[in-house]
Amino acid sequence: MALALKGLKADDISIDLLKGRQYTDEYLAVNPQGVVPALVLDDGGAPLFQSLAILEYLEETRAEPPLLPKDARGRARVRGLSLIAAADGHPLITPRIRNYLEKEMKQDEASRNRWLGHWTLRALEAIEGHLAKEKETGRFCHGNTPTMADICLASQVIGATAYFNCDTKTVPTAMRIYNTCMDMEAFAAAHPLKQPGARPH
Repeated sequence: MALALKGLKADDISIDLLKGRQYTDEYLAVNPQGVVPALVLDDGGAPLFQSLAILEYLEETRAEPPLLPKDARGRARVRGLSLIAAADGHPLITPRIRNYLEKEMKQDEASRNRWLGHWTLRALEAIEGHLAKEKETGRFCHGNTPTMADICLASQVIGATAYFNCDTKTVPTAMRIYNTCMDMEAFAAAHPLKQPGARPH
């Protein structure tokens, strides 16, 4: 989403997480943590890793259009909203967590999916708590142009709706903003289920 918003091209290489492709020697050479995404730069240096760090790098190296507000308080708000999704919500539903719940905790698929859906929706509800009451919310999470927070929100909503069938009636502001985002090609084209080899679970 960020690459498209900033008009940057990249060669995409899909890593099938549910098949464990992130643990191959080839991918671990790119990212020793065995998670996605990773951004391999043309300069031959070490790959970049962790979503928010990559977003910050893109912001620092390609300023337009901006993904962070000009003012320090606004930047802190956008980063905070982003972190609710990227640091509090998403880590609880990754394949390594799913596998642990299934293999170590002996949770069946229905129980595991309840866990995944619960924490996905809780993160969205936390974001909603800010979006619904704070005057900085506009057409998007912060004002009337997309920011890093909208990228993280879109990813969280996709998890809730496309993967875990969450009832999103408790997050109307988040869903309004998500739908506004998905009207933009940069967001719509990046939907995970539109990628080669995608499948719902």
